[in-house]
Amino acid sequence: QLNDETYFGYRRVAIGEKTKLVRGVFDSVVDKYDLMNDVMSLGIHRIWKRVALEHTGLRRGMRALDLASGTGDLARLMASLVGKDGLVVLSDINSRMLKKGRAKLDDLGVIGNVDYAIANAELLPFPDNHFNAVTISFGLRNVTHKEQALKEMYRVLKPGGRALVLEFSK
Repeated sequence: QLNDETYFGYRRVAIGEKTKLVRGVFDSVVDKYDLMNDVMSLGIHRIWKRVALEHTGLRRGMRALDLASGTGDLARLMASLVGKDGLVVLSDINSRMLKKGRAKLDDLGVIGNVDYAIANAELLPFPDNHFNAVTISFGLRNVTHKEQALKEMYRVLKPGGRALVLEFSK
């Protein structure tokens, strides 16, 4: 970050503009999002998500939060781990992406142990010490104040909980 500017891709933009620009990008790709992930990662993102899942430590009855959940790939996998007595919250700042994720999970029969929240990773609407695991897959790069988002992830984690960040870059 550069005082009152931040990066949007390789471009410097005003801090207040980044969220709007990110929302616009994802609004424009919502219907092709899953295909884009496969193309951009050559399908490897699916393997990375399964490996991340193994590191969550999730078991039946636990709670998980998936930030920047997109169409819910990782959340779907977590829902199977926590079972009917657990809960996975899919969260995204983009309502269209969250709607697409909900429709996808509904179509796959993933219901009853999932919830949905439109939320900014920098200011999470959840209580302290609430989740056993918090994940963000390929979304941290889109957050304006990354340190603040990481602090929020830590805040909502239970003691001993795990935060996992998947990203293409450092």
